[in-house]
Amino acid sequence: MAQGLTIKEILPGSLAEEAGIPAGHNILSINGNPLRDLIDLEFYQAEGELIVQIENPAGERRELFLEKDPDERLGIVLDPPPIRRCPNDCDFCFVDQMPTGQRQSLYIRDEDYRYSFLYGNFITLTNLSEKDYRRILEQRLSPLYISVHATDPVIRRRLLRNERAPDILDRIDHLIEGGIRLHTQIVITPGINDGEVLDRSVEELSARFPGVSSLAIVPVGLTGHREGLPSIRSIDKEFARQMLGVIETYQKPFMKKWDDPFVFPADEWYVIAEKTFPSLRRYGSLPQLGNGVGMVPLFYSDWKKKLLSFRKKGFFSIGAERTDSPWVMVTGTAFSPYLEKLLSDLGQVLAPGNGSIESIRVENRLFGPSVTVAGLLAGEDIASAVMKANFPPGTRILVPDVALRADSDILIDDMSLRDISRKTGFPVMSVPSDARGFWEWMESFEVSQSKGDTESFRVVVS
Repeated sequence: MAQGLTIKEILPGSLAEEAGIPAGHNILSINGNPLRDLIDLEFYQAEGELIVQIENPAGERRELFLEKDPDERLGIVLDPPPIRRCPNDCDFCFVDQMPTGQRQSLYIRDEDYRYSFLYGNFITLTNLSEKDYRRILEQRLSPLYISVHATDPVIRRRLLRNERAPDILDRIDHLIEGGIRLHTQIVITPGINDGEVLDRSVEELSARFPGVSSLAIVPVGLTGHREGLPSIRSIDKEFARQMLGVIETYQKPFMKKWDDPFVFPADEWYVIAEKTFPSLRRYGSLPQLGNGVGMVPLFYSDWKKKLLSFRKKGFFSIGAERTDSPWVMVTGTAFSPYLEKLLSDLGQVLAPGNGSIESIRVENRLFGPSVTVAGLLAGEDIASAVMKANFPPGTRILVPDVALRADSDILIDDMSLRDISRKTGFPVMSVPSDARGFWEWMESFEVSQSKGDTESFRVVVS
């Protein structure tokens, strides 16, 4: 039986490469501590002196003694651990609202504290054993991201459809007392956990600040595939506007007391409410950016700064050759009006005859029109929208990386960027989803022609 963890990759120039540790071998232990997953690797490699035991595919073992700075990593890349399943059956679970015919992994309800620590996934604390809690506290797996939904135990069990769900505040207190910081969220299901239930949840969670460091209020997400599921009231403009007013009321005393809003509305509230986003200052240190809280204001802020630098330099141009064809940024219906405004502002500083950047609004036919974010766009929907747009030859289609599966060019419907390119006849590439990353990508871009030679085509900012 294989032991240890298989090394997927060794980073070039790393300590592991210098020590002759090859990919494909198993790493068994560090300083006598057996490795269960990549969290153990991160935890135990923090020492300055390491005895690393590895095993080759033939089962032969050897030990290596390594000296390094405590902050230096070995450069060993492992696969993420097999994910644990969620024991809940929430009416608003996105997995249950998936269309049929997608890849099997999309139908798995996942709930894993390790992924919460590593990637910011939200968990409900309903499947942790005492052994799990001990490990979290011993290895200081902080911060963790917790889906609370309601601090009232009865309401919470109803939302989770799990009568065995423990009292969430007891679990939160246990983690906080062990030095673990928590970022929390409440998914609002109208008529169930809003109103007085929400008031109580905010009061009880804020009483645990700074152990509970932030609370995001998120609108329930409903797709067009809810056959056989209980009816849930959708969130309209009026409800969204009321909720923004409630959240602002929550924020005021916290700002006065801590200079921190503590409670943050997800960006979708402003989109649904058709209201202007507040200043980026209202988002503090952006503690829940990965949860869609502050992404639009941050994009706006970084884009405006770049636009200001273009204005100071006099003009902005895109490349030196073949600039008659546009670059087209793909976006979902939620962000589309904001991106169009930003691109309009950019157009005012473009040098005449030096290219353009446009956007294309893609409606989500896979999940239904109520799903408006770019991160859930399907390749077929993007291809269909591009073909209908009649762009000129040479147009480059830019797909935000948030729509892709991690470390791949595959979208949620298993269509690749290359598939979209073949179908549309245009070059298709992924770009960073944040404004700063996008402009860094644009300024270093080079196109490789299919014939194998490299076209001299760079973004020029002057």
